[in-house]
Amino acid sequence: MTARIVFAERRALDKLPQENHFVYIVDYPICQVDQSGQLLVAKNYASWGEITQITIDEHQRFVIASTSGHSLTLGAKKIVNYDTDAETLSVTALLKANGYSLPVTTAQPITDAFKAQLAAVFPTIETLTEIPEKYAVIDCEFGVLFETQRQGDSIVQRRTTVYGEKAGIFQLAVLGYAGNQALDLFFNHYLDNPNFSAEIKLRGLKETKLTLVAYELQTDPVTVLKTFIHEVLARRLPLVFWDKSNDLRLLQHTLAVNFDAFSTSEQELLGAKLAVFDGSIYTNQVINRSNHRKKDTHHYLPLNGVAGLLNIFNPHQHNALWDAQTTHCVVNALAKIQQTEPLVLTRPQAGIRVEPVEKITGEQPQLDGQQLKPSQPQMLVPTPATFCQLRTSGKTYREIAQRFGVSTSTVWRAVKRQTKSAITN
Repeated sequence: MTARIVFAERRALDKLPQENHFVYIVDYPICQVDQSGQLLVAKNYASWGEITQITIDEHQRFVIASTSGHSLTLGAKKIVNYDTDAETLSVTALLKANGYSLPVTTAQPITDAFKAQLAAVFPTIETLTEIPEKYAVIDCEFGVLFETQRQGDSIVQRRTTVYGEKAGIFQLAVLGYAGNQALDLFFNHYLDNPNFSAEIKLRGLKETKLTLVAYELQTDPVTVLKTFIHEVLARRLPLVFWDKSNDLRLLQHTLAVNFDAFSTSEQELLGAKLAVFDGSIYTNQVINRSNHRKKDTHHYLPLNGVAGLLNIFNPHQHNALWDAQTTHCVVNALAKIQQTEPLVLTRPQAGIRVEPVEKITGEQPQLDGQQLKPSQPQMLVPTPATFCQLRTSGKTYREIAQRFGVSTSTVWRAVKRQTKSAITN
């Protein structure tokens, strides 16, 4: 994966000292550096929210985008330092290596009590390598978490972290299948969250076509999750994800956040053994069966991209209900490929050259005093005998040459040799 820029430092205006430099960090508000290297939120840019992306355009300028919709374009000469993310370093460690300390965030800390609740949700997970006979295919849509603050006459939204997660489940959909036969399991619910942006709630209202009052009643997280436990988890079916890395983790997190609201029997269902199947991992198994060197290569292919390769079209991408159905269709199509005996290639061989032939059309030559019938076309090859036949029928040397794509002299010499040979014999 291509490294992304996670922070950039802008030279202070009018040659002000370094503590007036601005620092742009992805997922953080715009900051300024104090004399000790501590990053402080820049008050003049509080309404910008947080930085969402730092890129370099085709003119080598730094383009900085924020959650408020504001963006800033800076020439390379104005940037005194920048760095990209690294697999071995967190953003905090990366900034510390450059002499910075992050500002205090609004993150909700992970308590020991929450750790215990998280450990109680799906404590035992079995990962399946083959598609189960009966299963519940599941998909989630997510919303980024924000903290809303009023500053003067403006409302500022800043990204926040709740018990270690920066996003929450916005839509949860489950469909039951036994092979290609649909089961009586159909679950499609939206979850409201006070930390979601207004845009996410508007999307939910648009997709459900509910009034605001009805939407807030039907999307209460505790109500939705209780229904999920009784209608889905109580059936003890394996859960089929396309990519469980995010969906399963945030599903566990959401259930853990609301753990105290569940009854004892509901908590027991959350503690039962869970079997899961990952469609993305299965895709790699199918792809890598012909990969002799790296059997463990993971291609991170998107669901709807694989669906397109398999000629499966999802008209409503990034909708959990439609993506769940797409996951079912894709994994079953892949299973058919996996069960099909592969075509093992052999060494390529040179093909047999086939000389071109031409169908006679239009005026036909006279042979033995009879006209060839149009319903019985004859195929002629460019041989001396053919040239003689056409010459006898009245064709000129030029006409014969044009028909077969050869020179006039070639036809003339061939006819003369053929005639001389016939006289000699």
